[in-house]
Amino acid sequence: MRFFLLLLTFILVGCKTIEVTAPVTRVIPPPALNTKISSLTIPIQINLSSYLKEVEKTLPMSFSGQDQRCEGISFSYRFFRQPIVFSYQKDALNYSVDGKFDLKLNYCPTCHYLFDKTGTCIIPRVYVSCGIDEPMRRVKVAYRTKIDLTPTFKFNATTQLDKFEIIDPCKITFLNYDVTTEVKKQVQGELIKLENDIDKQIESIDIRSSIKEAWTELQEPIPIENYGFLYLQPSTISLGRLAFATGKVDVDLNLGISPMVVTEKHPFNKIAFPDMQAFKKTNGLDMIIDINASYDSISAIINHALKDKEIEFKSKKIIIKNVIINGALDSVLVIAVSFEGAKKGTLFLVGKPKLDNTLQRVSIIDVGFDVETKSVLLKTAKWMFNDKIINEIQKVATYDLQPLLENVKADVSKQLNTSLTDDVKMVGQIDVIYINSLHLSNSHLVIRTNIIGDLKLKIN
Repeated sequence: MRFFLLLLTFILVGCKTIEVTAPVTRVIPPPALNTKISSLTIPIQINLSSYLKEVEKTLPMSFSGQDQRCEGISFSYRFFRQPIVFSYQKDALNYSVDGKFDLKLNYCPTCHYLFDKTGTCIIPRVYVSCGIDEPMRRVKVAYRTKIDLTPTFKFNATTQLDKFEIIDPCKITFLNYDVTTEVKKQVQGELIKLENDIDKQIESIDIRSSIKEAWTELQEPIPIENYGFLYLQPSTISLGRLAFATGKVDVDLNLGISPMVVTEKHPFNKIAFPDMQAFKKTNGLDMIIDINASYDSISAIINHALKDKEIEFKSKKIIIKNVIINGALDSVLVIAVSFEGAKKGTLFLVGKPKLDNTLQRVSIIDVGFDVETKSVLLKTAKWMFNDKIINEIQKVATYDLQPLLENVKADVSKQLNTSLTDDVKMVGQIDVIYINSLHLSNSHLVIRTNIIGDLKLKIN
């Protein structure tokens, strides 16, 4: 009878649940995001077509002139132009115009002023014409405009008449007088006067408002789904040289920025639109972003490999039922292992996450028993106090970051392609993500990364 009581006691004691107090988790906060001002160059494309149509509308379609004398040759003319044809060089805007003119001419060899102070022709005047009652005489006109930007983001234009060619000269020979030269002089003078009008119209193009509007919008948080909000935090601005192409002008906009991605909106101070500073070109988008990898996803990987796995300890064995990353204890992860079999209960292990930048993965290394677990095992189940559980966890505790990073690239790229305003569109793409460091929170691995890509603004 005594033997059976001892055996029952042994069985009850042997199957007793192991009760271990879970470690109190605590984390070391990651260092603040680097807010050092960096430089970002954004190619801006400005659609000139609508602006140039307005320039076209404001320039006169015709003008006329005359030189009336009592003695000698008097003339009057009319000039008509066709629509302007714009063309583009990298550093200038060119436009050509087909035109035509007609001419009336009269000649008086001598006048007397006895009865009329303006004079009276002694003999009947001789009247001739050119381009009247016949096709008007054709001309070709071309202008060239150099455009740059002032420190207050306004166009500064300098226009010059580049070409004035009379294709059909007026051949009036009986007076032995080349009227074409005189007409060209008169018409050319009027065309040169238009240079200032062209400059004024181009300088009235309001590019400043569009850039200022873009500046204001770039200070607002940009939602990055699943990650928080992107703050570019621009502080300085400058523009490079203008480069013209068909219907548009390209210019590099340089921003001094302090970009960061945060989980919640923050009341960052907005900076008023500044004047232009000296231009400094850099390449693409380069900023820091924190990516969160949940402990649940890492736990799921370990569980998939170890759930219901039997581990033998000589004559005893246990069955792993669940493995959960329970949180962080300073710089190590706390891993809860639930089991049943010869003993039943939950053990707590600790392990250090190790980042492999080359393979882009996180492994849990240096796995060991938590202090409280170690103490309980030594008292109640010393046979479990060996490396078998540790080795099994360490073999499978590897988390591939590549799918997560690819998702981040896709998500951030998507959010960088959006309309800031009706006239300003942001176009961006993330090309590469570099992992800088790894930090622990109570529920996530915080992966601090550098993202490299391109970002453009298009202003219509």
